[in-house]
Amino acid sequence: MMSAPFDVRRRQKFLYEDLYHKTRENQLALFDGQLLNKNVAESAQSQTVIYQFLYLEAFWIWMLDYTAGEPIAALAPRIAGIVDKFEEWNEVDQLYQQEAALEFPEDGPYEFQGAPQFSILSDYEDTLQLLSIAILLRDQRSALRIVHVLRSHRGSDGLFEQLIGAYVEDSQDLDTCIISKPYNTLLQVFYEEDDNAALALLQKYLKQWYPAMKNHPRWHDEHLHISEEGYAAYYGYWAFEAGATVFILDLDDSQIDHLVYPKDLVDYARTL
Repeated sequence: MMSAPFDVRRRQKFLYEDLYHKTRENQLALFDGQLLNKNVAESAQSQTVIYQFLYLEAFWIWMLDYTAGEPIAALAPRIAGIVDKFEEWNEVDQLYQQEAALEFPEDGPYEFQGAPQFSILSDYEDTLQLLSIAILLRDQRSALRIVHVLRSHRGSDGLFEQLIGAYVEDSQDLDTCIISKPYNTLLQVFYEEDDNAALALLQKYLKQWYPAMKNHPRWHDEHLHISEEGYAAYYGYWAFEAGATVFILDLDDSQIDHLVYPKDLVDYARTL
């Protein structure tokens, strides 16, 4: 049986077939180039940058394929490999932190701190996206691995605590997020007892989400910046954390029709 035409199966209107193939080819070339660089990087700091790059490029290839309409069942097994790269970045980053602690003893001794910095928008959103996808794929092992890397972040961010509630024994209720806009709006959904009011907050979050991403250094508005070679740093604009929230709270999303809401991924989670 032939697959549906690209324009039918894609999940967002900004991605057309030639852009998809050229962007994917470019992403793979970037990834392969950094694989070579990691073998010659001399400092722990350089290694940290390279390993973060490898994790994110692999993640964005996954997201690009999702946006292009790849079946979720085919995408699901690949998340574990991306979490591998997330863990590898964290491991290398610990070496960098240890070196920094020795070089600057006045800042205090080394203490484990997961590599993502929640005070940085791109780190925070990228991490929430990865965690939320693992939740929606019902990939408990991957979710637990992510939570383990982020164990140092416990008790610091309300939305993170709500998302991981099913994976920890000591869930914590916090009333704010490290980055307040737009994430406090989504956090409020967890505390709203009326479903209609909760859905109104969710719709508000979806409207706030993309404008709030304007400082994401990699992909915001990149569908408007296609290179002469025909590729772009556009992989899809997805508020996966909104989908994870709907799934966790078992909200009725039948009236949600927003570009950045991953409805079919939520539907997939509910079938498992």
